[in-house]
Amino acid sequence: MKADMKYILFFSVLLLATACMKEVDLEYLRPDSKLVLNSVVSVGDSLKASLSRTWFYTDDYPNVTIEDAKVNLYVNDRLFGEMIWNVEKYDYYAIGNYISSYIPVPGDKVRIEANRDGFKEVMGEETVPDKPDLLNLYVESYEDNSLGYSRIKRRYKMTFRDEPSVQNCYLISIVYGTPHYEYDYDDLDKSPVYSGTYSWRSESMDYASDPVFGNKVSILDKVMGSDWLSGYNGRPFSDELFDGKEYTMTLDANSYYGHNPIFPLPGEELPDSARVYLYAISEAYYKYLSALTTLADGSFSNDLADIGLAEPVRVFSNIEGGLGILGAACVDSLTVAIRKLN
Repeated sequence: MKADMKYILFFSVLLLATACMKEVDLEYLRPDSKLVLNSVVSVGDSLKASLSRTWFYTDDYPNVTIEDAKVNLYVNDRLFGEMIWNVEKYDYYAIGNYISSYIPVPGDKVRIEANRDGFKEVMGEETVPDKPDLLNLYVESYEDNSLGYSRIKRRYKMTFRDEPSVQNCYLISIVYGTPHYEYDYDDLDKSPVYSGTYSWRSESMDYASDPVFGNKVSILDKVMGSDWLSGYNGRPFSDELFDGKEYTMTLDANSYYGHNPIFPLPGEELPDSARVYLYAISEAYYKYLSALTTLADGSFSNDLADIGLAEPVRVFSNIEGGLGILGAACVDSLTVAIRKLN
């Protein structure tokens, strides 16, 4: 239904427009190129930063990575040292092509300054947040009959405590693990043996199932049948609805589950596991990630923006003199066994 309405709207605009063709020289619109600095200060991980430059629409995807810049790192207003270019040729486009031995800790004020001939100096500054207070994780299986037949799905309940009197921003990400079994393919009658490890993968969630995210779905999206929010790698949120309180977030998984016949018989197999990562993130990083998730949602508002009938999403930047993001994060996690449906 949503796709049909999109095409109807598109062709309606075409009928109202006057057809014409004109060659336009865009070079007079070419702006000066700017440095793009991206880095996330993550507690416990050595600091990395990526430095590149902007490029014009007609440049045909040039190599924009900057490898000969001077990148200085300051911690609590003191020079920690120069960040070093450290990328092999075969990994030229890796995330984090400048590195430092600095390991962030909560409360540190981190500043990165980058200089390169021919560009304006860029600078970003951020304070590392404290570790979030993740209290409990409970995961259950349940029977879903919404489509007219029975499916086994999962529901995740995460409880955490929000610090009062300050605005806090978070990102939540959920993965699930399945036990890895080894098989004797020369004798398939033998029972598989647990290898001692779990295979982990991102869980596809319907984030609209919790009120914290539900208000991100517009009335137009609900009318067009797009009343869910995805996000394989997590989704940012703020403490607007639960400032200073203990809160239990409830999220339903999009996938459904059943017994795989190549695994041990039901009753003999080990339970799947679930792990939740709760990140406390800086406000600037929250604004940046919120813009990216909005762009990835495929909402009706985005469809209107694509054809010039709505204001496009603007990606937030906190880099002075250029573009990009200097974010900060500190993570807590919990892992539990997934309760099976009785």
